[in-house]
Amino acid sequence: KGKRTDIKPHEWDKFGYFAKEEVLQRPIVYEGSTVPIPRVKASEMTPERFFKEVACQAQPIIIEECCSHWPAMERWSIDALEERFRHVPFKVAKDDNGKKLRMKFKYFADYVRHQRDDNPLYLFETDMDDNAHIRPLMDDYEVPQYFPHDWFSLVNTDARPPFRWFCIGPKRSGTTVHTDPLGTAAWNAVTHGLKRWVLMEPHETKKRVKGKEFLQKGEDDEAIMYFDYILPRIKQAYPDLKIYEGLQKPGEVIFVPGDWWHGVLNLEDTVAVTQNYCGPDNFDLVWTKTRREREKIAWLWLRNMRRYSPLYQRAMELNKRDNFKMRHERPAGERLSDASSSSSESSSDSSSDEAVDLDPVGLEAAVPDAFKTLGAVGFKHQGSEPVREMVTAARNSMVPGEGAAAVHKRRRLVEEMRNA
Repeated sequence: KGKRTDIKPHEWDKFGYFAKEEVLQRPIVYEGSTVPIPRVKASEMTPERFFKEVACQAQPIIIEECCSHWPAMERWSIDALEERFRHVPFKVAKDDNGKKLRMKFKYFADYVRHQRDDNPLYLFETDMDDNAHIRPLMDDYEVPQYFPHDWFSLVNTDARPPFRWFCIGPKRSGTTVHTDPLGTAAWNAVTHGLKRWVLMEPHETKKRVKGKEFLQKGEDDEAIMYFDYILPRIKQAYPDLKIYEGLQKPGEVIFVPGDWWHGVLNLEDTVAVTQNYCGPDNFDLVWTKTRREREKIAWLWLRNMRRYSPLYQRAMELNKRDNFKMRHERPAGERLSDASSSSSESSSDSSSDEAVDLDPVGLEAAVPDAFKTLGAVGFKHQGSEPVREMVTAARNSMVPGEGAAAVHKRRRLVEEMRNA
């Protein structure tokens, strides 16, 4: 019922890409500076090797057969999802004011099957944690073993930046070339469909990778147009530009290092889940970006580092190295020129995070005895009538050794207490 004035329904298919299957079937030509994204089988890649040779080297890679065992490989077909979530609204867009626009899944499934749009609606759901109707999706997959860290968990779930998305991209949908926020790295797992990826190194300029200078009159720069004619023109104009390309199939996970330019085109109706993270391989980059671009979040993060984690020393070392002053160290009213004023900066400086407000999952390397002090364990010791503030992180945290059934039961009980 919201609307977007920049999209006129009668123009959604004006370029006729529905009839241009050749664009989706066009093979990738590896020549000159265009190279394949490296690939490896999960059976040949240990977490230790991944951390040392891939993550710490900030190199993209596709890991084959990484999530073939997930229940999501069966449960996330469009038909199966419609059966489970038929009347549940999912986010498919934002209106002119940034408000989420939602559509019941039964209508989105029908749209996927019949749409003829050049740039179809892309389902990007961020509320898997907080929406009880959508939360069962989290039982269908697990974070791959290569990505154990989530150091932004030191910021409570209400204040931290979005980091987890359930995605359904109809054929021809995609994202134009961009970098992920705050220098975070990302993994993306496909359960159904087929994605075509393009990646370029962080040092490349926005002008070179986006290629808007090559647009001709009457053309647009949506994802399918980028892969159709903008990318070929970029390759011709900049033969020295190293471009990584590859296809991601069901059961495969791609790793996108922080600050790498990347874009994607869904060659088929595609279902995926993706998460961004901060860990030992990219903390320096993420901290230096966050302290400048998200001042309030940086302050909340630093405050909890000081209380719970040795990361505080490293953050302060980086601040001293760069002669960077946090906003509480600067004169009143002085603001950094590139600091964000987005809604995610609305966190109150006076809010206080207790141990039970923080999820220990992903913090084992950053917080000594994380599972003994944070999240569900702290909640467990609060007695039979915990205050409401304790519920937020505890309902999703995991106790070591806790099975799926126990997790389900605890989440249900906590939700009941939350709504009481």
